Amino acid sequence: MSDSSVVKFPVRVQVGELLSGRYPNVMAGERPSSWDERVSGVDLVRELDGRVLKLLSDGQQPTPRKGWVLMLTSGSTDDGYRWTLYGMPR
Repeated sequence: MSDSSVVKFPVRVQVGELLSGRYPNVMAGERPSSWDERVSGVDLVRELDGRVLKLLSDGQQPTPRKGWVLMLTSGSTDDGYRWTLYGMPR
């Protein structure tokens, strides 16, 4: 298991930076307004400690943003992690 692996679930992480997302205009923090255009996919983020995580996001989830606290619930470094929103900065 590499240093970037999550050892035990659930685990709480904080997003430091969005590196890439599943929507073209993701850097603006937007997702399609039409439910038909929302898709599952991978969002790549860097944690505050510098670790890069591949997040498996479903079509109902927004693109993670800087400062958000996420709870990783399952997955792996190679396949990506399932997550849920745990908290947001004030």
